[in-house]
Amino acid sequence: MAKRKAITNNGDEAKSISVPLRRMTQAELDAFLEKAADILRGNVDHSEFRGYVFALLFFKRISDIFEEAVRNLAKTLGDELANDPAMQKKSLPFVVPSDSMWEAVTVGTRERTITSLQLGQSLNDAMLAIERANAPKFDGILTSKIDFNKTDELPRDKLVRLKNHFSSRKFDRAHVPDDLFGDAYEYLIRTFASKAGKSSGEFYTPKEISYLMSEIIEPDEQHEVCDWASGSASLLLQCREYLRRHKKDPNRLFLFAQESNLATYNISRINMILHGINSWHPKHGDSLRDPKHKTSDGKLQQFDRVVMNPPFSLKDWGSDSFTDGDPFDRFTYNMPPNDNGDYAWMQHIAKSLKPAGKAIVVMSQGILFRGQPKLTEEEDGRNKKADDEYLIRSGFLRDDLIEAVIVLPSGIFYGNNVPACLAILNKRKPKKRKGRVLMIWASRSYQHANPQCFLRRDHCLRILLPWRAFGDTAKALQILPAEGKAILDEIAHDREHALKEISDAYDEVIAVLPVLREEAKSLSADGFKAWLSKPDAAHPVWGKLANPKLDKAALKALTKEAKDNAKDRLKIVKAQIKSLEKLEKERDERIAEINRRADRETTQVQETIADLQRICADPDEARRYFVVAEQAEIEENEFNLNLPRYVDTFEPEEEITLGSALAELALSEEATASIRTKLNKLLQSTK
Repeated sequence: MAKRKAITNNGDEAKSISVPLRRMTQAELDAFLEKAADILRGNVDHSEFRGYVFALLFFKRISDIFEEAVRNLAKTLGDELANDPAMQKKSLPFVVPSDSMWEAVTVGTRERTITSLQLGQSLNDAMLAIERANAPKFDGILTSKIDFNKTDELPRDKLVRLKNHFSSRKFDRAHVPDDLFGDAYEYLIRTFASKAGKSSGEFYTPKEISYLMSEIIEPDEQHEVCDWASGSASLLLQCREYLRRHKKDPNRLFLFAQESNLATYNISRINMILHGINSWHPKHGDSLRDPKHKTSDGKLQQFDRVVMNPPFSLKDWGSDSFTDGDPFDRFTYNMPPNDNGDYAWMQHIAKSLKPAGKAIVVMSQGILFRGQPKLTEEEDGRNKKADDEYLIRSGFLRDDLIEAVIVLPSGIFYGNNVPACLAILNKRKPKKRKGRVLMIWASRSYQHANPQCFLRRDHCLRILLPWRAFGDTAKALQILPAEGKAILDEIAHDREHALKEISDAYDEVIAVLPVLREEAKSLSADGFKAWLSKPDAAHPVWGKLANPKLDKAALKALTKEAKDNAKDRLKIVKAQIKSLEKLEKERDERIAEINRRADRETTQVQETIADLQRICADPDEARRYFVVAEQAEIEENEFNLNLPRYVDTFEPEEEITLGSALAELALSEEATASIRTKLNKLLQSTK
């Protein structure tokens, strides 16, 4: 708390008015963490560096939370018990040894100061001590592949700057609640993804794609959901968010993950801890070569839902490990090509689904059309066996596993411009969907941006509507009002949440402004005149002048003293008012920006609703965006799912009348002649 002091009529300090320290907003915390990423500017590889940043941030967070938790524990148990390590371990979700607290590790103690040369080793020692104190929960989470003494990976000057940056803020729950910090951590992951180049797509799926995938796959309470290439666990977190959006309990969702990259695996563990999630089962390892989620008899575990964004077209996916066959019997349709793992993942997913399970996976569009059928000498001039990927895709389609395919816009995945799609698998399709595949051409609608393009909410609606109607235009028109309202309600919810966050951060601090303004007014020359016209003995500064026993000399001396006190106090109060008015203006600007953004999103969605009404009312127009392909048509196309074979993806050219073209040509010729005349005059003047 910041205190403002007033002078009593006895010359002492009056009771202080508390000015609460302002909480950080989500936008401020995001910006603060982005600055941590900006410290990387220079020759440091973001993909190497991010593990250090995440470990430091996690260390600072748990240190501040633990310090706060011990203070709260002391209120109920007393200082002695609250500082007892055994009681801390019993009462708190994690512990931080006293000599491993942030301040002691990064600055030092009275007995020992930590220099910049000692900082790396001090951090290494502390993080190892924290892991040991919280084993097995924290095993390897702060030390695997992280050595703060490796100046070739993490230059010392950048480490010191990072330490100073994180030291400038308090990250306990009083200043930053769990949901705020968890969201900011994901924002930092996204920031690294945008800076890290080609490696970034392997650890983060853009939030709007994660949102879409959760809305399509519809996880439910008691479901077991797995991501076999979990990256930072963003897809699993969105599955929890889906339950929250639909008024269900996210804690009744059971999450399973496996990730081969050790640094990314630890980032995902930190991500889940910071979101306060306990109902998940992470594993480290290669899911294709060595899947870790297995039944008691060694078979591949099966799940209600699988969500994935695996590496596209992985060349070294492990084909050499299966020369004697696959112990989990995944490659029943055919062995995938040695140099492309897309259909290794697809078959792995299909095998890990329960009999009524569903999956959604981000894939290269190549899975839709790569591979040729068997060709005879009469057809091709020579006999040719069917390609591996053709055999696998045709097997998926014959067994009716593919429910829908959604072609996405290019450039929306970090560090990857390979055209992508969403493949939806369903082991138990509803009767009306059997033998049919919904195809959605979603590559037209997106927001162009740098370095990645992205999908807005209205773009997501263009995908979700045909999905929920399963290509039935009449049903799409019927459910459009409800689907549009659901998106608009999300915008309204986000607006309300953002405005409340601003209110929580600013209002309590700014609430003292009227009191300070009134005090400043009373301390001014005009305020003194007003007091003289109606003396009040209770006034903290002028009140002592109301004593009728004062003689003229004493009153004069006391008046001078009071005016000096008032002048000093007025200077302080005006500075406080100026600071708080700056905050007030900042709050109002942020409120205005929140409302502008929400209004803009609302308008975009409303315009999209109107456009979808137009599209769905015209079957020919709808076919430019989505279509349901029957099994017979797919077989006729030799199990090729390339969407332009089914959806009318042709973009009509703008019609230009001959008259307008000639008129435009005449204007161009006239402008050219004028420029030539000016140029000739200029050249002649130089002779």
